[in-house]
Amino acid sequence: MTTLDCPLQSRCPGCPLGSRPYDEGLQLKGHVVGGALAAYPELAASVAPPRPAAPLHAYRVRAKLVSKGTALGLFERGSHRVLDVAGCRVLSANVAAAADAIRRLLPLPIYGADIRETSQGVLLTLLTEEAGAGTVLEQAAKSLVASGHVLGVALSHRRRGDVRLLAGAPEVVVGPSEARHALSAEAPYGYAAHGGFVQAHSGQASHVYTEIARGLRERLGAITKPRVLELFAGNGSLALALAAQGAQVTAVESFAPAIGLAERAAREQGLRLSAVTSDATRFVADLAPGAFDAIVVNPPRRGLDVALREALGRAAPRAFSYVSCNPHTLARDASHLARLGLQVSRAEPLDMIPWSDAVEVLCWFELAPAPPPRILFEDEAFVAVEKPPYESVASLVRRLPGLVGTRALDAWGPDVSGVCWLAKGEQVASPGERELTLACRGNLRKQGTVTRRASATGSRYRKQRELGRHSVVSVFVADGDESEVRRDFATIRHPILGSQRDGDAETNAFFQHRHGLDRAFLHVTRSQLRVAPGTVLEARSELSPDLGRVLASVDSD
Repeated sequence: MTTLDCPLQSRCPGCPLGSRPYDEGLQLKGHVVGGALAAYPELAASVAPPRPAAPLHAYRVRAKLVSKGTALGLFERGSHRVLDVAGCRVLSANVAAAADAIRRLLPLPIYGADIRETSQGVLLTLLTEEAGAGTVLEQAAKSLVASGHVLGVALSHRRRGDVRLLAGAPEVVVGPSEARHALSAEAPYGYAAHGGFVQAHSGQASHVYTEIARGLRERLGAITKPRVLELFAGNGSLALALAAQGAQVTAVESFAPAIGLAERAAREQGLRLSAVTSDATRFVADLAPGAFDAIVVNPPRRGLDVALREALGRAAPRAFSYVSCNPHTLARDASHLARLGLQVSRAEPLDMIPWSDAVEVLCWFELAPAPPPRILFEDEAFVAVEKPPYESVASLVRRLPGLVGTRALDAWGPDVSGVCWLAKGEQVASPGERELTLACRGNLRKQGTVTRRASATGSRYRKQRELGRHSVVSVFVADGDESEVRRDFATIRHPILGSQRDGDAETNAFFQHRHGLDRAFLHVTRSQLRVAPGTVLEARSELSPDLGRVLASVDSD
């Protein structure tokens, strides 16, 4: 039975599953992926067994380590004490040797180091906050290169108070600014730069690239030179691999230096590759249907933004692959894509970082009709449906099969989810009390009323729970609409989290990057409809899965 067998396991946060047998942790990762997709009833993907990694030790080709005094490692669990990880079981031999070379020079005026293995040697970035540390660190850099364990060294300066580990653009002080790197002897090389992204496990990354190439051949059939678009291409490792197999690849990446290296590697190896420096959403905004035979995306943990998902739906590629490092934002995106005509058909979990709780997923989508909305209540005159987020009420009505002449009685915006009332034909009704679940910035009192006008009832609320330093509340309205509720809470300086109209930009950005909240945290939990004197209909909706995941994510912190 394989275990990590690390003496630092109880204190080091790097391998949270290291105390378990490997197979047990692997199955747990598979369950995470299956559970994330199962939270959305419209998703019916076949989830493959999780693919195990090999090797399980000495595999990591990149490490970002923190430093204080003579220690180089990670913050000890539950503290900001630096735990030295000399002898780490998961670092590759070359990365570990470079880390030991740094240790021999400590203490240095650094707060950490970014160590990246390439096919030509190790690229090292020393991280500092000390304005006058240049001379000392340049001497250290020369010593590190002279040791034979490091190919080149760069310095990265960050301002004090910045929480990002690698915050400043690396400035090369000794050695090359980039180096060739190939995942295997058969693969084309790309160029790695100081601080550049690389998958932690070369064997698993090779499998992903091989499977994407195989999947494209399977789905595109007789097309010998498929037109493939890769978004979030980085330094072009996948794009180069596909181009080497005959695909006409357009690689899009917003970070110009990285995509410039991809273009250089393609040119040197005689590969057909169009490298584009652009934001992914901007590039596909006006993409015509069928412009590419296949599209591949590999976004950061926060997933795809709403406008990009909508553009992908309009593009309607014959083959669409999504590589994700966050099963929960993947499931959120897949749910939206299903309503846009792209249904996830297969998901393969991969153990990209053995012994960690992270899991990579390779997903395939296929063109398919949008699923009908879920009906919460229906009689001969009225129907209540569950409105998903990211969709207008008009689009929701069009997805109702067989209900000709149906018209909306609610006017919820695209980023609102929950109960939506519709009338069949010319039936007349008026809204009754509606209960909204929302999360707002800051800590509210247990209950209260936000009055819009002297003659209006306003938004009456009751706090459900705290959400970190913020609040989840039930809001009860009888005469107000969505815009007034948003305005009420913005007026008292407790705007709705995620709201682009009147929310707090900094808080919204944090919740999107950290917890995957990419719309207003606003859900219609219960809604009444007055259809006749003394007659009231009512429908209820459970909190939308994407919002439920935000709560779970904050709680896990």
